[in-house]
Amino acid sequence: MPAPKGVWLAVWGIVGAMEGFELSASVVLWRGEEILVMKRGLSGFAGGGWFIPGGHVEQGERPNESAAREVFEETGIRVDPARLRLVDVMTYETGRGTAHTVIYNGVSPAGAEPVINDEHLVWRWMAPEAYIARFLDGEMLRGRGVPEGAVVLAAEVARVVRRASEER
Repeated sequence: MPAPKGVWLAVWGIVGAMEGFELSASVVLWRGEEILVMKRGLSGFAGGGWFIPGGHVEQGERPNESAAREVFEETGIRVDPARLRLVDVMTYETGRGTAHTVIYNGVSPAGAEPVINDEHLVWRWMAPEAYIARFLDGEMLRGRGVPEGAVVLAAEVARVVRRASEER
């Protein structure tokens, strides 16, 4: 019997969607002591925000495969899904429901530099704490009129980036 329309399953790499539920995967991509961050385009999810590479897990993908695919699609950098190391799961509200992002640590191949896709405006390698202070500080974001939901998301990103630093 087919699953009802709008139902997704997320069990052992079989990924689907449930009304109000999203699953994505992202990589804290390291080059020495710095991580790759990219500024998203002004339209779409988190427009104008600075984030680590990642995106939705697609049907039939394991989260680590999705994370490696997204790094390549967004940066042109190839990483081996088997070499990604699980760090944490980030959880936040989207306005449509709860989203979960599986966070991995990964190492950029020597000499690799990003060639970003049209989802992003610019990229840079940054020390994790500099990234958090410059782009994710809650007081700074509130002072710029950023909606509270985005401030909460920024705090969650800061939490998992710090966790990724600890797990190295």
